[in-house]
Order: sequence, then C-alpha cells, then structure tokens
Amino acid sequence: MKKQDRELPRSACALSQRSVGTTLRVACIFMLKKTIIAIVKLTLIVGLFAFLTARALQGAAFSDIRVDGRGIAFLSAGFLFSFVATTITVVRWRALTLALGVSLSLRDALRFGFLGFAFNLSPLGVVGGDATKIVLVAKKTSISAEAATASVVIDRFIGLYAMFALGLGVAFASGFYAKPEPLARFTTQGLLALTLASTIFLACVVIPPSRRNRREKLAGALPFVGALLQKATAATLLYRRRKATLFNAFIATLAVHSLFSVALYCFAAGLYVDVPSPLDHFVLYCSANVGSTIPLSAGPFEYFLDELYPLFRSAATTAFSAGHGATIGVAYRLAAVGVAILGVVYYIASSKTDKTAKR
Repeated sequence: MKKQDRELPRSACALSQRSVGTTLRVACIFMLKKTIIAIVKLTLIVGLFAFLTARALQGAAFSDIRVDGRGIAFLSAGFLFSFVATTITVVRWRALTLALGVSLSLRDALRFGFLGFAFNLSPLGVVGGDATKIVLVAKKTSISAEAATASVVIDRFIGLYAMFALGLGVAFASGFYAKPEPLARFTTQGLLALTLASTIFLACVVIPPSRRNRREKLAGALPFVGALLQKATAATLLYRRRKATLFNAFIATLAVHSLFSVALYCFAAGLYVDVPSPLDHFVLYCSANVGSTIPLSAGPFEYFLDELYPLFRSAATTAFSAGHGATIGVAYRLAAVGVAILGVVYYIASSKTDKTAKR
C-alpha cells in the first residue's frame, strides 16, 4: 500500500475529530450563553421585586389589605376569571393550528398549551413557553416545523394586537388619555405606537403578496427589527388565505383580555375596600402589559401597575400610593402561577393515562 493511501484514513479521522470538537465548542458556547441570559433575567426579576417590596413596606400597601369574606370571594372570582381566560387562549391556539390542516385534539391542545403557559412564567419567559408548544405539537402531529412556528407566532401576535387595540380604545373612551400626568400621556402614546405597528404587521399578512415579495424584502431591510420581522412575516404568511380564522381569533382574544381585566379588578377589590372602577381596570391591565414587550417573565407588569394605580385615585377610592399596585400585581401573578400548576398537573396526569392505555 502506498504511503498516500495509508495517510488518507488518518486525514479523514483527524478531520472528523476536528469537526466533532468544533460542534462541541459551539454547543458549549450556546448553552453558556443561554445560562448567562437566564441568570441575568432572574437577577433582574429578583432585584425588581426587591425594590417593589421595599417601596411597599414604606407605605400602607400591606396595612390597608382587607381581611373579610367578601375579599376572599373577590379573590376566588379573580382566579376563576384568570383560569377561564387562559383556557380560551389555548383553544384559540388550537383553532389556529387546525386552520393549517393539522389534527390536534382538544385534550392535547390543553396539555401542550397549559405546559407552555407554565414555561412562560419561568425566567426563560415567553420564548421558552412558545418553544415548548412548538416542539410538543411537532412531535405529536405531522405538522412541519414552519407551520408549528407559524401557529405560535400568529397566536402570540394576535394576543398582543388585541390587547394594545383594546387598551387604546378604552383609554380614549374613559378619558385616560387626557390626564395631565406624563405617565398617562406616555402610556397612551405607547399603546398608539404599538397598535399602529401591529396593524402594519397584520396588513403584511392579510393583503395579497407583492410582486417578487418586494414588500417582505423591504421589511427585512429595516434596521434592528428587519431580520425578526422578515422571519415572523414568512411564518405568518401561511395564514394569508385564512382571514376568517384570524378574525375569529381576534374576537376571542378581546374576550380573553376583557376577562383578565375583570380578574385584575377582582384581585384589587379582594385586597382593598375601595378601588377604581372595572372600566379603569381595563386601562390598567392593558397599559401595564406594555411591560410585556420587555423580555422578562415577571416584574415589569407589577412595576407598571404600581406606577399607574395612583393616577386613578379619587374621593371614592383608596388613596393608592407606592406599593398598592405592586401588591395587586403580585396577587394577579400568584393566580397565574396557580393556573399553571393546575395545567402541569393535568399534563402529568394525562401523560400517565396515555402510558397506561398503551400497555
């Protein structure tokens, strides 16, 4: 055997080892990056809650908490509204998945949806919950990765769009936009900007495609958000011919955010005697959720509530100060955790049932 022939296997082996080593380094860097991001997010969440707790201790947020049967009834009602609203979001996602021709049972949709909702509350945030649903539905059905991603992306987008539009409409209807405080103006302007941006994105989905996809390419060329916008648009274009499905999902989402707004009112009424009106809580819920654009699973919502509640004080309500809004936000958050726990229990119980049935 010639020397060159003997060296070929050695060269191939060395090349293979270098390839494996490169893959391992890339994987380690990726995991390290994810770990660092998770730690930073968790640190920010803990720091923000520590700040809100310290501020609440300086005021009367804890001493004003009511302890009576009516308060417990309001808290229980708030939990029920939160559970129903969360369930509707799962049913909405299933409808969007079925529109792509995928057979996903209601039982599996509830399992995957509630598990994804639980991951939404983790330090990984909404990305972790959405990724969980994509993986589970792709594994369970014959849906492609592109279609699974599209169903989750459009579900997330409709949820945000309906919330921004509802908040903007109620802000103008209730006169919140005319309040002289800078925060009220900033919140109204933020809702207006987010609603307009969401409307433009939705238009890219439902209107007929441009020649040679020039419009989509132009969107992808935008600085900072171009790459993300191009990927999101490419995924959601699968729904271009399913306008009725998108409209029904939008109407269902208005109901979802209405229920969450009423739930927030119930938590406020369960903790304090005199609170702003239910209509005011529509503004509070939608405005505080502007913080949902911040990639943290908890903290921004509570902070925005703490800043917004004092704007609604009047002679008929408790003189809300620093700490009251955050306390109400924590009650709302704990209810979400309770709903997530029920969902995880349902997922585990149904998984055990499936294993037993296979035997």
